[in-house]
Formats: sequence, structure tokens, C-alpha cells
Amino acid sequence: METASEHSKNRKDIKMVEFFSGIGGMRFGVEQALKILDKSGTMKISGCQAYEISIYANNTYSYNFDHEVVMPNSKESVSKKNCDFGVRTKLVEQLKPSDLDGKADLWTMSPPCQPFTTTRNAKQRDSDDERCRGLKAIIELLGNIKDKPRWILLENVKGFIGSHMLSLWYTCLKECGYSFEEYLLSPTQFRIPNHRTRYYMICELSNRFSSCPKSADGPTTATLSKIPPGIISGENDCICNKIHPISRYLKDDELSKEYLDELLIPDSVFDKGWSKELPIVSPLDCVTHCFTAAYGRQIHRATGSLLLMDPTRTTSVAEMPIDRSDMSKYVGKLRRFSPYELLGIFGFPSSFKFPDGISLEHRFKLIGNAVNVTVISHIVSYLLKSIHDER
Repeated sequence: METASEHSKNRKDIKMVEFFSGIGGMRFGVEQALKILDKSGTMKISGCQAYEISIYANNTYSYNFDHEVVMPNSKESVSKKNCDFGVRTKLVEQLKPSDLDGKADLWTMSPPCQPFTTTRNAKQRDSDDERCRGLKAIIELLGNIKDKPRWILLENVKGFIGSHMLSLWYTCLKECGYSFEEYLLSPTQFRIPNHRTRYYMICELSNRFSSCPKSADGPTTATLSKIPPGIISGENDCICNKIHPISRYLKDDELSKEYLDELLIPDSVFDKGWSKELPIVSPLDCVTHCFTAAYGRQIHRATGSLLLMDPTRTTSVAEMPIDRSDMSKYVGKLRRFSPYELLGIFGFPSSFKFPDGISLEHRFKLIGNAVNVTVISHIVSYLLKSIHDER
């Protein structure tokens, strides 16, 4: 029987396991990466098993990929048409080696970031946080299976750098025979108007990369700031010096009055003293604050930018700051970005839809927990470049 590692070298398709799958950002990124590597479209994902505990995320994943959601303690009966695909509502720590041994060429994961995040009120408990159980389980599983995935992609917040959890992951990779590269990247390096700096690690079961951190104390911003070489027309630092304006991602024509009213910032906010600190941008600006899972319930620069609706404005807020002496003048003129505008910024395909029954706040939460598909696609195209070279 052909092993997963032999499969990855002999076939034009990819089988993957998507841990902490959310709404499918990693899978969309891999699909786009295969299109980058093979313009003919013959390379494809031939199997994907996704694991996630959020019912809202799994229903959205299922809705977009046409898979059944397998619930805990079910018999996991999956239709024959989709026997190689599925999304399971299951904790990673509940998986057994037999669930994963030889099942995939590629593992992707974006473990919970709360143990490492630097946002307000974060406790940063690192490996002592219960939410690290999933990654600890993956470390144990990877060590115990015989037929390991050829490639691994991990994404997390910048605070993951220097953590004890990362040290445990380094040890696992070394013991299992993986080499790796690490990056600290933001969508702005890919012309996307959004600050969302994230840590990325790509691993291969070979000596292609390094098998140890670039410095004794682990990675630093200086060693991680480059885009993987050659993934975009041979450029190494930035795809283009000019970032796309926010207007490129707006969908004003698609917003009904009722929907727009939901997005408007409440009038009462402008009476608050802190309203003068609101993170405001215009369609002409080329950067937004990082959008987080709390964007739908908190108004703060730490959760994401707000959009100024002023058709008479001809310069960006960055170039000409707004007058904040009397914030009441902006009543009815400030709104949140819509979920579908955020999906565009995050690189999701235009065909992506939310199923009925998911509230606006939950949509914001799901997007805030997602990865940037565009960034993922270019990293994965570099990671899987050997497939193209071996053909």
C-alpha cells in the first residue's frame, strides 16, 4: 500500500488534515496555492479531514465545502461521494494515532492564540493554559504515528515566538526528522490594507530547511521579516510598494438600509470621551487595524478599524486626520466593515457564504479567528514547490 509520503511524491494531488479548521481558511489557502503552482489545474486536494469544536464554524465550513458535519459520538457515516472529505466536531486531543497515521501529506494548524496573545486582559499562561492541550496532543500524535505527513504548516500570533510551547514544538520536529523555516508576516506585505502580523512555520520531512531556530534564544523579528524567496515573481521583501486602497474591498452597493443600520456605530458612542480615540479610516486609506473575534461586540483599535462614510472626502485619514474636537458630527457616518468586506480583506473567495442562522456578531467572531487566505496561499505555494519540481 502506498504511504502518505510516497503518495506526495508520486501524485499530482494533496491529502490534508486541517486542525482547528475554523471556517476553512487553511484549505482555501492550499487550493489557491495549487493554482499558483499549476496553472493547468491538474493539481488538487483529493482529501481533507477537518477538526474543529465550534458548531458555528463547522456549519459554515460544511456550507462552503458541501460536507457533512460529523458530531461527537456519532458513527461518522459519511456519504460515499465525500468519503475522503469531512469536518468533525471533535477536540484534537480526542484523536488517536490510527486517525492520522498515513492519512495525509499535509497538516495545517492554527492553534488557539489566547495563551500567547498580547491584547488587553490577556493572561499569557503559555503552555500552562488549558487551550494548549490541542497542540500538546498533536505533538504526541506526531511522535507516535509511523507514516508522518510530508509537510506541516503552523500559524499563530506574534506572541507565540519565545514561548515554552514553541520550544516543545521545536523538540518534537527535531525528534521526528523535520526541517523548518519561520516567518513573521503581515497582509500589508501582500498589498492588502490590513495590519495582522502573524507567525508562520513551514516544515518538511527532509533536510530542505534548517532543523533548529536561527538563534539560540529562538526567532526574532529580524530573522523572520522576509517573505519566502521566489514565491512571487522572485521578489523577497514586498510584492509591491503600493498597498491596495480600502475602497477595493468595499461593497456599499450590496448593503441594504437595514443591514447598514446594523453596521452603524450607535449614536450613544459619540457622547463618550473615548470616542475621540476611535480607530477611523476612509475608503482612500491603505491600512486598517487588525480585525479580531471581538470586532462585533467591542469598539476599540485593538479589535479593528471603523469606516468613515464621507463621499466628499478626497484625501485619506492618514494624510489628513479628521477633526476630533466634536465627535457628534460623525453620527450616522461611521460603521463597521461588513462581514463580506472583511472576507475580501482576508482573501476568501467571492463565492464564500455564511449559512442562515448565524448572527452578525458570530460572523465577525468567525472571521476574526480566521487566517488570511492570501498570505497562506503564497506560503503554501513555497512549501509545496517541490511537488512542481518533481513533476
